Amino acid sequence: MAITHTMKSKLPSAQAAEFYDFMVAPPPEVYAEHHEFHVVKHGKKTPVGDLIYYDQHISPKHRLKFHAITRVANKPNRIVFQMRKLGVNLPGYLELNFTDTAEGLLLTETIRIGFNGFGKILDPFIRVVFNKSFFKEMNAHHKREWANLAEILQEEHHA
Repeated sequence: MAITHTMKSKLPSAQAAEFYDFMVAPPPEVYAEHHEFHVVKHGKKTPVGDLIYYDQHISPKHRLKFHAITRVANKPNRIVFQMRKLGVNLPGYLELNFTDTAEGLLLTETIRIGFNGFGKILDPFIRVVFNKSFFKEMNAHHKREWANLAEILQEEHHA
């Protein structure tokens, strides 16, 4: 059975369009939560098809270092990235949903990892890495990362 982990944040000072724009076209300077996060290669239907590289620590023990392909980009509300390693598309997806509300931005981040069909036999091995400890740290990282980005975007907007 595939792994699905969903995290939500309410960000009072944020807006969907700003978060969307940042995620599909990250600026060259990387904010504190990432070592690197940038577009490596634009796709034919940019931002869909763009190859993104990111490298970040979500905790002292957990580091994510991948390429990802933008699979869905519905401005300003939804982006889906598919993980890629060593030139191979992996059965791992990061879905971001941005919803503007009267109280600010509602951000939903969903991680889906696992195979369909015969490949499901490999899912227990995936769970060794993406385990309870990983997702506990991911929850804390989610709150920290998106709050930091909201602050940065607000500062840029008022600069």
